[in-house]
Amino acid sequence: MLLFLACVPQGSLVLEAEDPPVTDSGGVEDLPGTDDSEDSGKDDDNDDKPEPGSDEDLWDCADLFEQDRLPVYHITLDHAVWRELEREFAAHDGTKGYHPVESFEVDGESIGGVSIRLKGNEGYSWVGTKMQFVVSFVEEDEDQRFHGQRHVAFDATWYDHTLLNNRTATRFLRRMDLPAPCANNALLYLDGEYYGIYAHMEEPDREYLERNFGDENADGNLYKYGYELKNNEGADTTRIQQFWSSYAFEDFSKYGDPAQWVKEWASEATMPDWDGYWISGHNYFLYDHPEKGLMYIAWDLDATFAYYAAPTYDPFGVYWSSVPHESSVLSEPDYERQFIQEIADFAAKFPAETMDEEVAAWDEEIRPWLEADPNKYYSMAEHDAAVALTRQGFYERRDFLLAWSEYNLSH
Repeated sequence: MLLFLACVPQGSLVLEAEDPPVTDSGGVEDLPGTDDSEDSGKDDDNDDKPEPGSDEDLWDCADLFEQDRLPVYHITLDHAVWRELEREFAAHDGTKGYHPVESFEVDGESIGGVSIRLKGNEGYSWVGTKMQFVVSFVEEDEDQRFHGQRHVAFDATWYDHTLLNNRTATRFLRRMDLPAPCANNALLYLDGEYYGIYAHMEEPDREYLERNFGDENADGNLYKYGYELKNNEGADTTRIQQFWSSYAFEDFSKYGDPAQWVKEWASEATMPDWDGYWISGHNYFLYDHPEKGLMYIAWDLDATFAYYAAPTYDPFGVYWSSVPHESSVLSEPDYERQFIQEIADFAAKFPAETMDEEVAAWDEEIRPWLEADPNKYYSMAEHDAAVALTRQGFYERRDFLLAWSEYNLSH
């Protein structure tokens, strides 16, 4: 099978003329947004590169995740490897083993030692024909990086009809000075044929920790779902076991900073994130920071904003039995008030106008590729409705939370 990577600026969506055809009826010129230019989309002088730490830069993401780029991936796989991926996807047994990639190229760059595996919740997300993937550059050589990355992820769930929620939510969190992955969108070609468009994301690994916490604080244990160790193989996990051994505030609160936990939960409630820790104890990481202890980190943000929950959804409308630590913390009056105050602060800073403009621009840029996506889960009418609801929801959510927090802070 074939999967090749190049970085192309969104808006021009340029493909090289020698790229293989993507449809039975013709070549890449049959897809929307293509032209005859050979411009790779790279800025030779970088005069317009944003300053690190600026709103446009938002925590110095790798160039693969620049907001004015739409990376185009083509990768070559042996036929037997592709068949194995298909078998794993059909089996729904959770198998997500890495498989070798025959060739990999990005804007004329070629590297070896690349691997690919399936991504997502096999019991909920593995439906239809559109597989999700993680590409790794470190399975054969632990020291290899690609544009500073160990991994990149391709996310396209059946329930995110916007295909923009991850991208929008991660930028929202970074604007609120919270840890979050970098994300944009990307195109994927398999065996020379256009397979589909994805949310293109940074994976939580060592580079992610270094970018968010600094080199000196990137050695801690990282736990998916709060218990599954994702790094530091063989490390001592006594602290996380002790954290989970009790839901009494005086027992577990010593393993981190409850104020950080409250701020993170409040950020999820602000969007809201319908599938995160705040509401259901799902889709999050706990990072055992060397100095600050256990920290909550949001992850997998494709079920966010108004398409999933009404803009008037109450931040205290939590499935409390699923989040016993949160229930215990927010039972403390000071932390309950902090939760309300954090939401008030987030609502005051909620950049609804900016987010509306960004989603409108991104939607215009990805739309022709989504229309041409042979494996998408939903119609364009459903996509348009979801985007419209999301954009309007930014304003409605902000206004509701401003009133909600004012009321709750005064009572």
